[in-house]
Amino acid sequence: MNDLLSTLNDWLNFGNNVVSATIATSEGSTPRTAGSKMLVLADRTMAGTVGGGLVEAQVLREAERVHAEGGARLMDFDLTGEIAAGADMICGGRLRVFLERIEPAASPLFRELETRLGRGERCLFLTSLDGTGRSLLGPRGDPAGGLLSPDTAEAVRAAGVGIQAPVLFTSEGRRWFLEPYSSPDPLLIAGAGHVSRPTAQMASMVGFAVTVLDDRPEFANRERFPWAREIVVTPDLGDCLAGSALGHDASLVIVTRGHVHDGAVLAKALRTDAGYIGMIGSRRKRDAIYARLRQDGFTDGDIARVRCPIGLDIGAETPEEIAVSIVAELIQERAKRRGG
Repeated sequence: MNDLLSTLNDWLNFGNNVVSATIATSEGSTPRTAGSKMLVLADRTMAGTVGGGLVEAQVLREAERVHAEGGARLMDFDLTGEIAAGADMICGGRLRVFLERIEPAASPLFRELETRLGRGERCLFLTSLDGTGRSLLGPRGDPAGGLLSPDTAEAVRAAGVGIQAPVLFTSEGRRWFLEPYSSPDPLLIAGAGHVSRPTAQMASMVGFAVTVLDDRPEFANRERFPWAREIVVTPDLGDCLAGSALGHDASLVIVTRGHVHDGAVLAKALRTDAGYIGMIGSRRKRDAIYARLRQDGFTDGDIARVRCPIGLDIGAETPEEIAVSIVAELIQERAKRRGG
């Protein structure tokens, strides 16, 4: 989602009108869930997707009209009816897609949204369904740009604190589209070796904010990890988490060059609130590290937080296959944290 926001800002910066199509609601089995987004230029250049197939084709046709006429509108799709039959679909759900034309004049607001997300803030973006107003509702009590009364704006902020998907609602005689935005979940990868590199690439592709940690600058560098948000060369791998405040949304992958380093990083990781901790290695290596942790006072409850061997069991052998299994597990655990 944040990559699409960057694309939107780039397109607006070049003076383009952009039609944004977002799945506002979804019920039952649908190709994509609420919050999925597609951006369309007037020449039909696209970024993102709302599910492909006949639904996306109809959204693209409607996007042409929105480009020509402006404003905003909702499209309703019943995938249990003729659309499903005509496209040989077996989804069987319903969804609504919100389309709006975003013009270059709106660029400062979307740049502000990108800036806040870069600071780790969680924001709510409010759009009127008649296409006449937008506002950014952040954690600092920002007013709703005069679109809503102060009391209603505060009520919307309070109601939106825990939402994970867009919401359609009516207030003050108008209909509104409320969309949550949050920063990507952080992923720290301890170790910059042969497994770390494809893991960092794949994790970045699926929306994690990747930080790579190692004590070897010849391994931990931008040339080898162009996808990482941050690369940290630390004097001592055992202290690579010093100063890192890892919350429940954070994941930690331990793939250093040896069990001594793995054990040192794991001991520090278990002192954090990280929502996912995974360590590469054989069961024999794992058991030796766990025995040492117990001697140092860690409990069975502490050790139960660790996924080792790391990743889903798909029979992976190569570094790239191992990376697939790790990132699949990261996605699975992220979905659990988000209630998916």
